[in-house]
Amino acid sequence: MTHITKIIRLIKNNYHIILAFTTFVFIIIAFFLSHFNIEGAKKNAKYTVAYITSNWHQKNNNGVGTDFIYYVNGEKIEKTCASNLKKGTRYIVLYDSIHPKNYIMLYNHQLSDKITAPVNGWRLNQVPIKLDSMDLKFYFEELGL
Repeated sequence: MTHITKIIRLIKNNYHIILAFTTFVFIIIAFFLSHFNIEGAKKNAKYTVAYITSNWHQKNNNGVGTDFIYYVNGEKIEKTCASNLKKGTRYIVLYDSIHPKNYIMLYNHQLSDKITAPVNGWRLNQVPIKLDSMDLKFYFEELGL
């Protein structure tokens, strides 16, 4: 019983250190999980049309950035990216074919209104605009992949 009392007293006296350590571990885990999600998008890449649904905003329910949607197999996916894009424009978005909510916005590749989105995405060689490995390397380097 005295051991339990000592442990409780130790926790009470050092709760701020335990809280700081727990927060630090949580941040590290969140960073690695988010990086892993982007790695999956790179590994299982497919491409589709992202429809920009808002101008840049400081904060709303989705966070800071520009809101957009894209469709995979009829499922509507709503996201926010950190790029400052104009509402009503369309861009290529790379997404993970296994987990479609993981994406990389290709904000340097705007699409015309004449290009229609595929139901199940494009493979790299099917994308209707010029997009090569050097273009993708730019995005991957920017994301640290």
